[in-house]
Amino acid sequence: MKNSVKILSTFTFIWLLASSFITRPADFGGAWVLFAGKYGGEISKQEIAAQTGITVGGCSKDARVSTFTVSITKNGKTKSYTTDSGNLTAEMSTQLRSLNKGDVFEFNHTKAWINDGANHVNVRDAKFTVIDKSAR
Repeated sequence: MKNSVKILSTFTFIWLLASSFITRPADFGGAWVLFAGKYGGEISKQEIAAQTGITVGGCSKDARVSTFTVSITKNGKTKSYTTDSGNLTAEMSTQLRSLNKGDVFEFNHTKAWINDGANHVNVRDAKFTVIDKSAR
């Protein structure tokens, strides 16, 4: 009995440790938005300020974003901005840089060209929450 508990505990520990290294969405397959090297979650103002656009992960290396919308929720009000490239517009950059701790933004309605423009695919959304990096 003791050996069984010990084996189960060891297996659980190893499984949890291995799971902590997963750096992609839990539902594997497909393409997803990458912003600041992340596919969603917490992001600092410093990380936001360093970005000029979004990219695509989970598919061919030549994938390029053709259109996306960013929905920004600040002080409980949501505004959406759309562009026909993978680059942030000046207005998007300004609005993202004005966000504070707890504000949320989401990249959605993203499409990308893959395989040298042979296929136009939908890309999974990515939702971010602004954090205060100095508090971490």
